[in-house]
Order: sequence, then C-alpha cells, then structure tokens
Amino acid sequence: MKLLNWMKMAVVFTIAPLLFAVPASAQMEIKVGSFEPESHYLVQYVYIPYLEEIERRTNGELTFKWFHGGTLVKAPQTVDGLKSGLVDLVVTTGIFTQESQFPATHVMTLPFQFDSTVEANHVFQKLYNTVPEVQAEFEGLAPLGYHVSDFFNLHIHKDVKPVESLADLQGLEIGGFSKSAVTYSEMLGATPRNLPLADIYVTLQRKAIDGVWFPTAPMIKWKVTDFASNHSLVGGPFIMIPMTMSQQTWDKLSPEQQEIFRSMENELTNFTGAIVDNRRNSTLAKVRDRGDNIITFDTEAKAEWVAATKPAYDTWLATMADKGIDGEAILAKVQEYTAEFKGMDYTSAEWWGNDWQE
Repeated sequence: MKLLNWMKMAVVFTIAPLLFAVPASAQMEIKVGSFEPESHYLVQYVYIPYLEEIERRTNGELTFKWFHGGTLVKAPQTVDGLKSGLVDLVVTTGIFTQESQFPATHVMTLPFQFDSTVEANHVFQKLYNTVPEVQAEFEGLAPLGYHVSDFFNLHIHKDVKPVESLADLQGLEIGGFSKSAVTYSEMLGATPRNLPLADIYVTLQRKAIDGVWFPTAPMIKWKVTDFASNHSLVGGPFIMIPMTMSQQTWDKLSPEQQEIFRSMENELTNFTGAIVDNRRNSTLAKVRDRGDNIITFDTEAKAEWVAATKPAYDTWLATMADKGIDGEAILAKVQEYTAEFKGMDYTSAEWWGNDWQE
C-alpha cells in the first residue's frame, strides 16, 4: 500500500508542472535597445506606453527589458545587433548610419519633399508595404512602426536678412553638422561650414556663420534661438528611425501576438509623427510670440528648392540604375504618396494618454 501511494504521488509531481506551466512559445522577455536617454520625450511618451500596451494586450505573455542610452546597442550597431540576435527590438533603428544597406529606402531623404512628420511617416509606411525593393533591404528585420526625425530647417542669425526665397540664401555662410547639410548648402548656392554639433552655439554667438541647418523642434533646448530669429521652414534633411524587431524574435511570436503588433502599427506611425510635429509647432509658437520671423513655403515656392537640389536626385537615380532598380518608378510612388498624405492630421489612440502635447 505504501508503495502504491508513493507511486501515485510521484505521478502527480511529474505531471503537475505540465498541467500548470505556461507554454514556452507564449512567455517571452524581449530585450529593447534604445540609443536615446531614458528621459527623451519619445521614450517617455511614446515607446514606454506602447510596449506597456503590448504587454497588457498579450496578458503579460510578452515582457520587455529596457537598455536605454546605447547601453546595449548604439545607433550604428542597431541593424547588426538586430540581425545577430544581440537585441530583440530597437525603438529607433539607425538605418541612417547604414545607408549602403538601404539605398532604395533612402529615396525618402531626398530634400524638400514633405511638410509634416505625420505625412512623411505614412509615406514611409506605404512605401515599405508596396515596394519590393524597399522590403528586401529590411531582410532580417520586422518593422513595427515607421518614423523619421524632425526636419532640418534654416535658422538665420537675427542680424541677417531672413531667407524668404532661394535668392536670399545665395552666398550666406550656413553651418551644419551633417554631410547632407554641407551637400545641400553647396547645391543651393550657400557657403557651407561643417561644424561639430557642440560648436554650433559659439559659432552663431560670434556671428562667424549667418545661419544653421538645425531640427526645429529642439532648437530652443540647444539655444540656437539665442542668436537665430529668422526661421525658414523648407522641410530639409532628416533621418529615418523606424521601430524594428529582429526577424528571429518575430518568428518566435505566436500568430496572435504578431497580430497585436500589426494592429498597432498605424497608431505607432501616427504617434511618432504627431509628437514630433507637436514639439516643432510648440517651439515655433514660443519664438513667434517673442517676435521671430517664421517663413513658410508653398508647393510652388518649394519646387524652386527641389530644382536646385536636382543633382541629389540624379545621384540617387544613378545609384538605383547601377543596382538594376527602376528608381524613377520608386520616386514616382513617393511623389504619389506624398500628394495622398499632404495635409494629413493624426488620429489619436486611447493608449497615447493625454499629457504628451506641449
């Protein structure tokens, strides 16, 4: 009898873990890489709430372990880190640091195409979903949301005549801390000055430059507005920073979990655009209230700037031709989608909360 009871207990202890265990495919901790500091407004208002909502909708099957501030992957390491499995998900993937791997995708960054980040994000999203050559460049990555940074606009010194047309830019010394800023300054007839980001403030202070290419949203934080009071919103260069998951990790998710991510793709693409546009508009409202000049350009006026930077378009088209890709067809799609989303406003989702706007 004792032997029989012992055998029954042994059976219970053996099968109990099988009866109550969560299936291995359903429970997963996902490593999240971010090269922004934890305090960054995108991290606090968009990415953390987004992943908390994913965790809620999966009933805790998916959890997320954050590595902020480049502690796991820095911007140039994000693509390789995802493909190698070092990191599972990167909230802002630095494909701008790997342009040679994403040549077709970088049609988006040809200058002066967009008026808002919401608009640009949705063009990026539709381009990926409809152009096989763009999809192929993301092999090993599963995009979850489509995001571009704020535009670099022209911010001109308070003692210099505002740039209200392309003619006003001719001969001005324009600072920039990126290759594209130098390239476009030359094409547009300005004299470029390549400067480290840390030197922008003091160079403007000394009036050693007439103005600077700088993203508008953070220009108060960087104190560009201490000396620049003329702001020409031409919608210049930006960088592409989609949220992506490692394809290896994506393939481990259940179909139901994948569908949760897919159901939130449009909301995430909307939110990243809306909050950047909000920060830009908030900044512009503050400098407008103090009397700054805000210069905008309609489609006809902007066409003059696009025409001046035609060599950038020609170079991209030549790169596509060398790769056997119909660049003209891809560029035509971008232009078609830009017209489709022109003037688009965002539609908020409940998980966004109510405290993200300034």
